[in-house]
Amino acid sequence: MEQDEMIKDLLEMVKQDTVPALGCTEPVAVAYAGAVAKKYLTGTIDSIEIRVSKNIFKNGKSVIIPNTNEWGLDLAGALGVIGGNSDDGFMVLRNMDNNIIECAHEMLRGGKVKLEHVENVPDIYVNMIVNSSMEKIEVELRDSHTHIEWVKVDGKVVYENRLNNKEKTSADFLKNMTFKEIREVCETIPLDELMFIEEGIEMNKKAAERGINEGKGLKLGAGLKKLQQDGKLCNDASTQARILTAASADIRMGGGDCPIMTSCGSGNQGLGVVLPITVVAEENNISREKLIRSVFFAHVINKYVKVYTGKLSSMCGCAIAAGIGASAGISWILGGNDEQIGGACQNMLSNLTGMICDGAKETCAFKLSTSAGEAVLAAYLANEGIIVKPNVGIIGDSIEDTIKNVGILCKDGLTCADTVIVDIIE
Repeated sequence: MEQDEMIKDLLEMVKQDTVPALGCTEPVAVAYAGAVAKKYLTGTIDSIEIRVSKNIFKNGKSVIIPNTNEWGLDLAGALGVIGGNSDDGFMVLRNMDNNIIECAHEMLRGGKVKLEHVENVPDIYVNMIVNSSMEKIEVELRDSHTHIEWVKVDGKVVYENRLNNKEKTSADFLKNMTFKEIREVCETIPLDELMFIEEGIEMNKKAAERGINEGKGLKLGAGLKKLQQDGKLCNDASTQARILTAASADIRMGGGDCPIMTSCGSGNQGLGVVLPITVVAEENNISREKLIRSVFFAHVINKYVKVYTGKLSSMCGCAIAAGIGASAGISWILGGNDEQIGGACQNMLSNLTGMICDGAKETCAFKLSTSAGEAVLAAYLANEGIIVKPNVGIIGDSIEDTIKNVGILCKDGLTCADTVIVDIIE
């Protein structure tokens, strides 16, 4: 692949996957499907039927929906149908007022909203049927949190945008690239093409500040900050990364009205990619250009991992994907060579592989903060030459081989894990 083509593909891929989102993206996907149905609605709503994948069900069951202090994919779907605007995309829940929320509750109390999870569908899947006094509307969302495959009204297809095989595997070109090649491309992209990265840095830093001050969710960030102020935690980059990512997860998982810049379509992964690198850059007086390039590099590495593991899996994406991207970006920003960049990621995967994803919820702040703190340490250690040996356990001969192994573990070794987790949380 020519370098100009690689630059174009990487830019397009990252821009698609780094967008502002309000609330956890699994309830957002359900609300978005509802908002799409709303566009075709002319009658009074009689009932809503929602079918989702196990992954959507797991991640959306217990996370608080912005502006409601409540949770539930049935509630998210009703909110989308009643008051959503599909033009808002990941921000579909931003204009929910008390009247809309009460109307949704009335539907739930009346037993008009039914939710179930289904087998043998993509990881990201929502099928919604809205029955009204005038029509029956069916919407199918799949493969991406805001991609609508088709819409039917009274059984007739009125909208269709099926992803072809090329589009579904559009990021697979990464499998043919090494970390070294990705790093070289990220270093040569014209800086003005990367300025969109700055918005995500500032957005996620603001979320962390609000998370410390607003008392949402688990309040882990504020708790860690107090421990630091009391002298019980130090003030190094690893601890700062833990505090800021915990605080930003607090406000996001706690239903705060606070947009987050995503990575690979995940808000928590966006926090896990951006904030640790930003902390290290600020502590070491790194130039703005290097910070921007480092964050872009980390977004690409996060996506590289997800190509193998899937967009949603039984392992925590913050640990095995966003944390890997952050560690690569931190090693690079501190002058690490290719061996050290790959070594930082090897250190991370030898440490945190196996951290389960048991759904999006307030305690994600713990996992995200752990991943962020360890990303900093893994990079610092690698840059000092402390790197795990190859071909031990899941660690392969190279970082690329290790990520392939993690993908096999997620897709083949843990095929029953999501089913078991869903059974437990139900």
